[in-house]
Amino acid sequence: MKSELSLTPVPAVLLLIAAAVGVAVWAYATRYPILTPRRRSILLTARLLALLALLIASLAPVARFPSASRERNRLLVLVDHSGSMEVRDAPGGQSRAAAADSAATALARELGRRYDVRIAPFDAALGPFTRGPASLQEGGGTPAARRVGETALGDALRESAARVDPDSVAALVVISDGAVNRGEDPERAQDPSLPAFALVAGSAADPPTVGIAGVEAPEEAVLGRSAAVHVTVRQGTRSAARGTIRLAEGGRELATAPYALAGPGSSSRVSLPFSPLSAGKHFLSVTLDPVPGDPMRENKSRLVAVSVRPAKRLVPVLAAVWDWDLRALSRGIQSDTAWSVVRLTPAGSAGTATAAGASAPLVSYLESAEAVVARYDARTMTPERAQALLRYLERGGGVLFWVDPDGRAPAESPLSRALGLTWRFWGRDPGVSATADLTPEGRVHEVALLGGDAASAGATWRALPPVKLPAYLGATGGALTPILAARVEDAQVPLLFAGRVGAGRVAVLNAAGVYRWGLTASGLGNGAGVEAAFFGGLSRWLASAGEDRPVRITAPDITAEGRSIAVRLTTTTPLGGDARATVRARRISGSGGTGGSAGAGGAASGAAALAPADPGVYTGSISVAPGVYQLVGRVERGGRVVGVDSTRVAVGAQGIEFETLAAEPDVLQRLAERSGGASAPLAQPEPVLARLRSPDLVRSRLAQVDLFHNPLLFVVLVVALAVEWTMRRRFNLM
Repeated sequence: MKSELSLTPVPAVLLLIAAAVGVAVWAYATRYPILTPRRRSILLTARLLALLALLIASLAPVARFPSASRERNRLLVLVDHSGSMEVRDAPGGQSRAAAADSAATALARELGRRYDVRIAPFDAALGPFTRGPASLQEGGGTPAARRVGETALGDALRESAARVDPDSVAALVVISDGAVNRGEDPERAQDPSLPAFALVAGSAADPPTVGIAGVEAPEEAVLGRSAAVHVTVRQGTRSAARGTIRLAEGGRELATAPYALAGPGSSSRVSLPFSPLSAGKHFLSVTLDPVPGDPMRENKSRLVAVSVRPAKRLVPVLAAVWDWDLRALSRGIQSDTAWSVVRLTPAGSAGTATAAGASAPLVSYLESAEAVVARYDARTMTPERAQALLRYLERGGGVLFWVDPDGRAPAESPLSRALGLTWRFWGRDPGVSATADLTPEGRVHEVALLGGDAASAGATWRALPPVKLPAYLGATGGALTPILAARVEDAQVPLLFAGRVGAGRVAVLNAAGVYRWGLTASGLGNGAGVEAAFFGGLSRWLASAGEDRPVRITAPDITAEGRSIAVRLTTTTPLGGDARATVRARRISGSGGTGGSAGAGGAASGAAALAPADPGVYTGSISVAPGVYQLVGRVERGGRVVGVDSTRVAVGAQGIEFETLAAEPDVLQRLAERSGGASAPLAQPEPVLARLRSPDLVRSRLAQVDLFHNPLLFVVLVVALAVEWTMRRRFNLM
């Protein structure tokens, strides 16, 4: 590290100072001949000193030079507190974690006079740095009974560099078994200019245990259809073993299967079939029955998340008559084979009936509906069914209302007021028909664009056969906006409205004979129609109402036991600094199949405040006991609720940390060699200690001095000007 002097000259200032020097020399050399040479020299010297001080200040000189100070050097010690450190293969039958903590304490004691020793534990996250081993105790570190987290050594290296001034750190020591299974690659995260030393805890041989070495679960399963979870069971250095593996949800056992391991290092892949009985997110636990003589219990369980969907995404269509228009709608929706239409007719004031005659309340279909289509007339929109549809919209559903040209307008209700529709039916069929075209709002709306751009969609709509207009339709209140319209004489009559009611999406179709839109412009050509693009796209748009939520919550499906759940709330628009975001956890069931309890690892429920991270983004965490929870995020501003969102999560045995329990010294050895450090087994630390005690291991710090801010420069300027002024008075030159 070399010394250097940098200048920042300003040309205009330099020219002015040069001119001032010339004027000073000329003035004292020619204008005061009465002065003796000695007096003239004193005045000129004082003037030039002042100008020299100004010249130095104008150049803004900055001196940089290396400075080494042992008292300022730090030694960072990162101690692995992940789950694999609970393996008892350290000398004396100790766990790796106990041996690592003892080694860190010894380093702090032995090298405390040589360095400012800072120690921090890490697993999936880096703990606090403290002087000495205080952070390793239960108050600052992770208690041994709950060390189940993964190993993110790379993240710990990256974060430690961000927390501590790098110029103050002489070296870094990692005490770990080297089994990295989370986060950034340590070799990429480590600063190669910082010497890294490693003390390897544990044996490179697998311990004598039987455990889950991997779980393959489908991210998505179909309701009522068989799915399977595949589990790999592996054992270390022990004799043949047999046992049973179980799949359960809560307290209900879904499947069991035997496994057999022939000898040391052998493995077996077992399939556990199950048939989900309800849609939604399911948390399944995989567990091994206890194995006699096995020294570990942490590698016997795993929690997985599976999302279950219906075999078909259901779209109920509620109408008194099944006509050609609804057949066209059905074809368009079911062009995607994952979607299905169920025909419903009104029955009584609140019920519905299927084509086969089965009766059920409308709300029973709304519970599983992706979207709903309903004729908007008096027979269909009874107060009870209108209220059910309004509640469905308010909680985030999507509904297409189809104006019936032959029906009567429904009675006023909370739903009709929320929609704000106004219309006038014709007293008799006027025989008026018109072609469709995009409104300005429709030129940017995905439903009206038919999967293309505004130009192509507009041409497609105008080329389609005309449709009848059931009513002169309008909307008040701002909930609905026309995106497709037809011109009749001097009036523009909306054909399709789109908007929001509550948390849901709404569309209103005001056209009869739309089945003809499925034909080409020539009427009977062979080209593809718009049924799939229009009705399929419309149903998908209605089903995606969740995208309009003013607040969204995201969190990992599964969080390892002993760790806090990371939560993120995002608002659609950035809010001011007075906004407040919170998250609340409500326990739904059980311990997540981990055997935990509310007393171990956190509370059965709780709440936490979230901190602003970026504009419109709030982050934080909440600690709870093992189990399945409903997380509810809320954002408030000025006493008003901006939005609320929820998601289901689970806390339990994530398990990846225990898939490989052998120490991996190669990882730590490469880390040390790459940075000029050294690596050694924890039981034989002498090579590492010798290097750390070496006087050559000193971190040079780059010192920087701004010379133009030097008080001496200011003193020279003031004294020179004062001397010149005093002498000029004395020599009667004022």
